[in-house]
Amino acid sequence: MNAPVEGIALGAVIIGLALSTFLTRTSFLLAGARVRLNHRIEVALRYAPVCTLSAIIVPDIFMHARDTADFSLLNPRVIGVLAAALWLAWSRNIVGCLALGMAAYTLARLYL
Repeated sequence: MNAPVEGIALGAVIIGLALSTFLTRTSFLLAGARVRLNHRIEVALRYAPVCTLSAIIVPDIFMHARDTADFSLLNPRVIGVLAAALWLAWSRNIVGCLALGMAAYTLARLYL
């Protein structure tokens, strides 16, 4: 079993993580004006946030019970996502998308 990190070791871990985060993020800002990426790479990197968000959210939606995937329309999360997606496609209103998705999810969770 691992012991918790305390005292000076905890401070060293926090400072080390802060420095690594600072250095990796500022390197792109400092080198951004001098280093030019290939056009195809720049176009591909535009999809990185969407891909990352999808990789985090999609398993949470469909893996309702931790061991099996639930693709049925009786899954409250699927109902919420479908309602939000339809609203966003129809109106392009993100606040309404969030509100309708959460309302549909809540109602489905309560009544299914």
